[in-house]
Amino acid sequence: MDRRIKKALDGELPIEKLTPAQREELATYQLAIEEVLSQVPDPGPAPDITGAVMWRIAHPAAPERPRRAAPHATDGLAWLRWLWRPYPIRLRPVALLATVALLVAGGLALSGVRPGAGTTAQAASANQLVQFRLGADGVREVALVGDFGGWNVRYPMEQVAPGVWSTAVPLEPGVYDYAFVVDGTTWILDPLAPSVSDGFGGANSRLSVLAPDVRTRT
Repeated sequence: MDRRIKKALDGELPIEKLTPAQREELATYQLAIEEVLSQVPDPGPAPDITGAVMWRIAHPAAPERPRRAAPHATDGLAWLRWLWRPYPIRLRPVALLATVALLVAGGLALSGVRPGAGTTAQAASANQLVQFRLGADGVREVALVGDFGGWNVRYPMEQVAPGVWSTAVPLEPGVYDYAFVVDGTTWILDPLAPSVSDGFGGANSRLSVLAPDVRTRT
C-alpha cells in the first residue's frame, strides 16, 4: 500500500491531496473495509456491571480454608500426626506450641513468678497450653470465647501475621466448646475444628485436650 494512501485511510492526509489514481485505489480499500465491517455481528450495548462491582468491594469474600477434623481423644498417635501436619502458614502446630511455651516460661522467669507448693503446683502442671488460631482478613479485632471461660470471658487474640489471629489458653484435659468473636459482634466457628450443636439451634467448635500420658502414648 502506498504510504500516502495509508495516511489518508488513517485520516492524517486530506483526500484532496491525492492523485486521481491514488483516490481510486483509496476507494477500493474503503469498500473492502466496509464489507468486512458489515459482516461483524453487532455485540449490542455493554452490560452495566457497576452495581456488582460496588457490592463486591463492600462485601469482600473471605478465603475458604479446608476443614481438618481433630483426631479422636484416645488416639495418641493420630494426635501426634495431626500436630506435626503442616498448615497454610507453613508452621507446624508442635513448633508453635513449643515456641509459645518457651516465651511463657521466659516471661515467668523474668517476672520472678514461681509456682507454689502443694495443690497449686499440681494444678499448674495439669494444665495444657492450647493454641487457638483463626484466619480472618479485613477485621479490626478477634476474641476467643468458650465454656472454659463460662462464655463470658473474652480472650483477646493477637494478629501474628496478616490475616492470622492467635492466642494461647491453659486448659485442663477435657472436651471444650468454643467460638470466635469478630469485631465484637460476629460469632464464627473454627474452620479447622469439628462443629457441634449448641442446643439452641446454633453450633460451636469442639476441642479435646489430652492428658500428657495420652499425648505421649505411641
